[in-house]
Amino acid sequence: MKLKSYKYFIAILAITTIFSSCSKENNIVDEQRLTKQDETTLKLISFKQELFSKSGGTMLSDSAEWYLEGLLNYEQANNTHEFTQVEFLYDTLAWPSGNGVISYEDIQLVYASVNDLAENMAQQSTNPDYTFDVIDLQVIETGLKNGEQFIAVSLSGGLPGKAPTYVGFLEDDYWLFGYGEGKCGDYSGQYIGRDATTELQHHIRFVPTTPSYYVSVETKVAFPSEFPTSDNPFGYYMIWMLDGPATECLSPDELNYYLSKFDYIKNFKQPAGKTFITVDVDYTLILNKGTTYLHTYELKYGVNIGCPID
Repeated sequence: MKLKSYKYFIAILAITTIFSSCSKENNIVDEQRLTKQDETTLKLISFKQELFSKSGGTMLSDSAEWYLEGLLNYEQANNTHEFTQVEFLYDTLAWPSGNGVISYEDIQLVYASVNDLAENMAQQSTNPDYTFDVIDLQVIETGLKNGEQFIAVSLSGGLPGKAPTYVGFLEDDYWLFGYGEGKCGDYSGQYIGRDATTELQHHIRFVPTTPSYYVSVETKVAFPSEFPTSDNPFGYYMIWMLDGPATECLSPDELNYYLSKFDYIKNFKQPAGKTFITVDVDYTLILNKGTTYLHTYELKYGVNIGCPID
């Protein structure tokens, strides 16, 4: 899949067309919201135009992070966000800012590197319809005396399509907790490459009502210990955790329990003014006087920019 490359006059024309199409006969359009969304998109286009037309310029690091993330989402992840399944890629890149300022040239390098990561994901899928759900950038302080920083990059993408959401697990859904080890119990050896985390993630999907993209993306990680409960017949938390030695095979009933608690966790972690985008369900283990197995939820939220909802 070739990466999209927008010429500025085409992008501006497209914006006019998109927002015009949002207004339907006999519907009242929220003028203030439309103006805000229009301004956000135009800001991102102007940012790109200035970034690649001037040399020697600089930006505040925080502003550069916001604009770059928004631009990448506008170009790569501006769609209906309907996927049959999504996958995640994580990487880190240099972010050579000094005294809170970064040069245009260095921003250009990060922009190109993230686009390269996206292109590699798309090529590895071998499907020309592969597209992206959200791109998240986060500048990380290293704590070194020289003030060195890097930028953490997260991309999620997949194949467009409709998938049932929050549909319960079936009677043959016995899955090992992680590591792509497939099913377990009477179904052991089936579906290697998948596990309880991939199946939970597949059952949890959120789709906006209109085509859109996200800005101000924020990641919140949920751990089992944050959500103790007395109503879990399989453990002590709303997220799966198990102290070994014991089986790491999750039954359909257990998976359905954790699925039923996801909305509470999602809403609890939700930052003000942002909406839920997607989640990466992951697995890990802790070695400390024994082995503790657990799942974590990496939840992504953002400000949705798209056609106004009537």
